[in-house]
Amino acid sequence: MKTKNIFKTVAFAMLMPAMLLTTACSSEDDLVNNTVSTEAVANKGYALPVTVNVTRQSDATRATFDGSKLNFGTDDKLFVNGTHETAGLFAGTLDYDAVSGKFSGTIYTQNSYTGTADELFEGGMESAWLLPAGYETPGYLSIENSGTFNASISCDASKAFATTKAIAVEQFSYETSNTYSSGFALSPWNAILNFTITGLAASTEVTASFTDGSSNVISGNVTTDGSGNATFAIGVEGDTNLKNCSLTVGGNAITLVSSSKVLAAGKIYNITRSAAPAATSLSELKTAINGGTDCSSYIGWEVNSAGAIAASSVSGTMIGYVAYVSTSDVDAGVSGSRILVIASADAAANTTWGSKGTARGLTADDLNGYSNTNTLQGYGSEAHPAAYAAWSYGATIPSGGATPAHWFMPTKKQWENMRDAKGGTYNAMAAAYGISGHYWTSTEDSNNNAWRFVTNSNIQSNMKSLNYNVRSIFAY
Repeated sequence: MKTKNIFKTVAFAMLMPAMLLTTACSSEDDLVNNTVSTEAVANKGYALPVTVNVTRQSDATRATFDGSKLNFGTDDKLFVNGTHETAGLFAGTLDYDAVSGKFSGTIYTQNSYTGTADELFEGGMESAWLLPAGYETPGYLSIENSGTFNASISCDASKAFATTKAIAVEQFSYETSNTYSSGFALSPWNAILNFTITGLAASTEVTASFTDGSSNVISGNVTTDGSGNATFAIGVEGDTNLKNCSLTVGGNAITLVSSSKVLAAGKIYNITRSAAPAATSLSELKTAINGGTDCSSYIGWEVNSAGAIAASSVSGTMIGYVAYVSTSDVDAGVSGSRILVIASADAAANTTWGSKGTARGLTADDLNGYSNTNTLQGYGSEAHPAAYAAWSYGATIPSGGATPAHWFMPTKKQWENMRDAKGGTYNAMAAAYGISGHYWTSTEDSNNNAWRFVTNSNIQSNMKSLNYNVRSIFAY
């Protein structure tokens, strides 16, 4: 385990980049100014009693809102340190007073100081850190030389592990400020990852180990419940990209995300994953989906003609990609379907939707891609060339899936579902599936218009006589 000592000395703290802060909107009356005692406190410099007003940003993890202000917990503390031209180094740990809603305590200075607390804190070299209730228990945060003028704060990332979210929110809600204006305005530092891992042995103690993409390893032990589920929480520094992180639980490597996911400080993320072996086929994937497993990490996996799937370089003849999964039918006309597979190549380029001025009654924004395409292609290739091309796409559809099994043209809603499953952007779909340009849907808008999926991630209505591309999908 590597200890992450964020602030070894006050001088080091002063070199930290300024965090984005919201200045506390409060008057100078919110600070009780007291002059320093003229008597040195044994080996601790000089004592300055202070009462400090502290607010927190609205996205702070532990904040609760009572309609007028954000609240702190009864046992919270505030650690303050810095340096001043006259007072020299100063530091102190202040207690939260629920009645006044402020933090109070004693600040110790290196040199004799006769100024006010306002003047001390507004010297431009001050910092404050929230010490959440119970912070001492995991040893995640610690104060070195507590109570002395040169006290500093340390953070041991390896101990940011809790068996429940509630405990994690108490212990790892690390918030900081290095700006003072009649009070400190704290900004969140950590994100809380609240994990539920399924597919483990029931009622068994397992070790969970999380690597944050650098040298920090966070680990702890947790006992699974009677269904083999392990629940635990981890505090992770904001701006960490989850894609660069790894997690093992009970010796099982857990896939966290398939694409970039940057964590925001002050947020709680609920993450459910399975420790069961990864699915190797559409059939296994469908079973996992029906069992309640979150299978979103399989989006973008390659599919071959035999139904095998792989994150990349699938064996055999590759026919498409897993593009959407759901615990209910992904197409209304294909009973029991849970997976949409998008073809790896276009069925047609620059072709019309067809039959301008003829309404086929396919205007609903729904999941009827199979029935829409079947209806349209029945009128022939000249009447509806886009649907006919989608229906006639020749790649082999794996057996053993939902029925009927056939290629078809996505509806407006099915295009949107595939887009959202791939991060909500056309560019992500283009990179993953090789789509380029504009694509017809099987959904009409009027006698003369049909919907198309376009490069700016929107769905637009256009004349049926215009030329756009066609990409087929099938439901499994």
